[in-house]
Amino acid sequence: MSRPKRINLSFCLYHVISRTNSDDTAFRDRKDNAKFLFYLAKYSDLFFFRVHAWCMMDTHFHLLLESGERDELSEMMRRLLTAYTVYFNRRHHRHGHLFQGRFKSYIVDKSSYLISLSRYIHLNPLETKSRLDPETFSGSSLQHYIRGNEPAFLCTKEILSFFDGNRGEYLKFIREGLNEETKPVIIRQAYIGSSEFVKRVNKRKNALEKKGSRERKQENKSEAQREEADAGKAEKILSKVAAHFEIEKELIQMSRHGRGDIGKARTALIYLLREFLPWNGGRIIRFVGLRSWSALSYHTTKEKIKSIEETINILKNELKDIRNI
Repeated sequence: MSRPKRINLSFCLYHVISRTNSDDTAFRDRKDNAKFLFYLAKYSDLFFFRVHAWCMMDTHFHLLLESGERDELSEMMRRLLTAYTVYFNRRHHRHGHLFQGRFKSYIVDKSSYLISLSRYIHLNPLETKSRLDPETFSGSSLQHYIRGNEPAFLCTKEILSFFDGNRGEYLKFIREGLNEETKPVIIRQAYIGSSEFVKRVNKRKNALEKKGSRERKQENKSEAQREEADAGKAEKILSKVAAHFEIEKELIQMSRHGRGDIGKARTALIYLLREFLPWNGGRIIRFVGLRSWSALSYHTTKEKIKSIEETINILKNELKDIRNI
């Protein structure tokens, strides 16, 4: 059976699962866990996703994510997996892909499955051979649901509202699942919900894909507004970089050569665009005026970034409020 086309929709709940290649261990200690959560916080913020729950097992992880106005789950996950893999490979002296090429994502009927999926994810440690205790397992968000001290990017309020904010009642709900079948039923390899929910999602998806439809026109308008906002931020980043290096903006974007300060300015610009904007590589290439993907790779090597690390940190600090623009 062929794999279904990935569904990327705004304002939707997703259950995301990614597994490692050849059952490699992806999270070896608390430092690995912390770094994965650092990147999860960074990219969920950048792409306007809410994080409701997570669980990091040895060979896979689960996320319960809710998209905002951007329908960019694939790009958000690509950034997350790439960043964590680069960190993991460097720290543990390995090479190659850490996770399988295609992560799984299921679009979820939030009204019916939000709390049950959170329970399934938080009980995942029981699936191991040693049946780890979910309440003491350090690799999941359950500890924050039952003990508090949530990181800013974890949204516990909505799920806890089903229990009037009572963490003890949520823990009771989790414990009730210890002897129950909590694994959700997947429909058509893509949905968690009723047949009516599947119909509603497909109706919305088809309307968005239909040229000239009211939904497509509204989405085009929203995309144009987002692009305008992103372009404004990119221009501000470019202006900051140009002022720092005392180079005309046009030289950074149009010069045929990338040597000396122009090259350093381009490396800084590319780094900051990736840091502050949800643009993919192709969009960055067009804005910077690069002529190929190899040129983008040249400016994003560890050595190039390391050589101007102090400058990048200065500019990052000057641009720290850019997301609020």
